[in-house]
Amino acid sequence: IFERGALSKAPCCHCSIPRLACVPSMEPTPSPGAARWIILLLTCGGLFGQFYAFDNPSALNEQMQQDFSWDSQFQYHFNLLYSVYSFPNVLLPLAMGLAVDWCGYRSLICALGFCVVLGHAMVSLGAAASSWPLMIAGRIVFGLGGESMQVAQSCLLLRWFKGKEVAFALGVNLSVARAGSVLNDVVSPWAASRWGVSGALWLGTGLCVLSFASNIASTILDKSEGIKAGLSEAPNEEEVSIRDVLKLRKQFWFLAGLCVAIYCAILPFNNIASAYFVETSFAGLPLAEAQQRAGNVMSILFLVSAVGTPPFGVAVDLVGMRSQFLLGCGVLLTFTYTAMPILPPAVSMLCLGAVYTVFAGALWPAFALVVAEKQLGTAYGVATALQNTGLAITPLVVGHLQTSAGAGSFGPVMHLFSFLGAIGTAFAVLIYHTNKASHGVLDLPSEQAALGAAKLHEEEALVAAAHSKEIVSYL
Repeated sequence: IFERGALSKAPCCHCSIPRLACVPSMEPTPSPGAARWIILLLTCGGLFGQFYAFDNPSALNEQMQQDFSWDSQFQYHFNLLYSVYSFPNVLLPLAMGLAVDWCGYRSLICALGFCVVLGHAMVSLGAAASSWPLMIAGRIVFGLGGESMQVAQSCLLLRWFKGKEVAFALGVNLSVARAGSVLNDVVSPWAASRWGVSGALWLGTGLCVLSFASNIASTILDKSEGIKAGLSEAPNEEEVSIRDVLKLRKQFWFLAGLCVAIYCAILPFNNIASAYFVETSFAGLPLAEAQQRAGNVMSILFLVSAVGTPPFGVAVDLVGMRSQFLLGCGVLLTFTYTAMPILPPAVSMLCLGAVYTVFAGALWPAFALVVAEKQLGTAYGVATALQNTGLAITPLVVGHLQTSAGAGSFGPVMHLFSFLGAIGTAFAVLIYHTNKASHGVLDLPSEQAALGAAKLHEEEALVAAAHSKEIVSYL
């Protein structure tokens, strides 16, 4: 839900594998008192440092370019830091359920947290030694822990928050984590001006250590208080065939395509936003001031997301209109990149923040309305894998375009982001039209949408069963 919806063992290379779906149960559970709020607070702390560290390079783009002035391929290597983070996560979301069964989500949270600390420490050491190989290796290790941590934490939180509380808990968790990204954009340029790039990165490592401690504390409290509250240890399991992927409706694939286009247009731009604003909008300012102002402007994107995600999620529950919101996101995104050379930087990032917030609040719940419940974990796993594939490839393309265009030339890169926005708009138009054909389920308030989706899935199942009988009779 919001950014990541379910923990799943989605199909990989086998014909049939078990799926672990951490989907919220509507059944009441014994009240665990204050413990669950403490656990929620600890899980928020467990993501805060990780989100801060993930965006460290983007906030320090210009400063790193000065430290690596000897490297003519700087932009390629810089963007590679983000690609190698995403490459492992093309497959990890599909296998995470197996890991939970093998070692349990508590042990997994601790192991993933250690990877986050170790990975960012390697990045900090690499920056001090001006070593791209060490920094890239560190980002790989960081990526092994970072993306999957959110999934494992969701499994923990779903033990303590049921029904309507799930969206609130995961929304708070994401908002606090995004506050780490906001803090990074403001603090990292300031830290680099005093202690250098390496010092600013070590500050991120320190926050990762605090988050690691917070994650360990959450697992300890989860175990001890879970026993007292009588919470079940066993998640729901079911068998899912690889054929389920092929049976996913075309509306799901349109949503997945939109997901890839929008995220690949926003997050890779944020990676280079510091350099873009310093070398364009703030080119006439002293370098240190330009870098700090660029960081302040960059923080707007995630500040809007952190503050706006929970209330917008409530608004979508009440009014629906998901297909319209998604279409509006595609149009606004394309307009923002087209007009960015003439827009004030703060307005540009405010628009991107609005797109990022509205898109996440409308997209991820929409998957649950176009996919049958038994396929939901598979659908989220496939969508996440496709998203990470795009986020692994796009930074490499951006790095190549920047290197080819030369320092200070962002025209080809901005054309790429405008093109991705246009692709997203095309997918949104397809979603809008297919939604009309499916009785407008995506545009209904959540309660009505859930009933309409269930009826639609039941009708499709009956049609499929009748079709199978006709085939058998014919044979």
